[in-house]
Amino acid sequence: MNHTVDLVTPGLCSAEGCPPPTKIECISVEKVYDSCYQRENLPSFLACLMVDSSDYTPGEVISINCENGVISCTEIEKRPIGNGFYEIDLLFNIDNIIIYNPLNTQETLPLMVTPFIKTLTLCCPEGTYVDCSHSTITKCICIVNSIMPAECWPGFEVIIVCQVQICLVVKCISRVQLLVPSYGFCVPAPCTTLPGICPSNPPTQCF
Repeated sequence: MNHTVDLVTPGLCSAEGCPPPTKIECISVEKVYDSCYQRENLPSFLACLMVDSSDYTPGEVISINCENGVISCTEIEKRPIGNGFYEIDLLFNIDNIIIYNPLNTQETLPLMVTPFIKTLTLCCPEGTYVDCSHSTITKCICIVNSIMPAECWPGFEVIIVCQVQICLVVKCISRVQLLVPSYGFCVPAPCTTLPGICPSNPPTQCF
């Protein structure tokens, strides 16, 4: 079966398969040697919301939006355990977590999280570095603890107890040079401008 290499473009190959590559290229990329994820519940904390009325009741679960913070980690110590694996002590820091008052979006509550240490087992040979930048905040749940008249504001103070859950994503990465099969350089196609009304046959897939 003959293929015309000049017609190779980004996207899915036909049912007959992809044509053979024309070159072997050396590219510089970040290689992930190992990775893992783990959910972590942060210690519960108290916060205070200022509201106009005491419609809340103690024990009520309220919806609180938590802005994604910046989760970073620092390698403290790495101990070899054989076969390229290491026990790694990591210090995690979480900054810029902000809680928004559901009844007053202008009111924000910064959350100060105490740094914590975790020990993980990963394949992290010499020359790699640990990356935690893909870690995210996955859940923020708050429960009304108590309600009391505000002393310095014509309303009420709602004391809430909040629990924040994060998903730690840890990767061992190194920049390496890899040999990969290639069809050469990508050549862009002309841009298509859509008409004022929907086309009769719009695109069905985007690769």
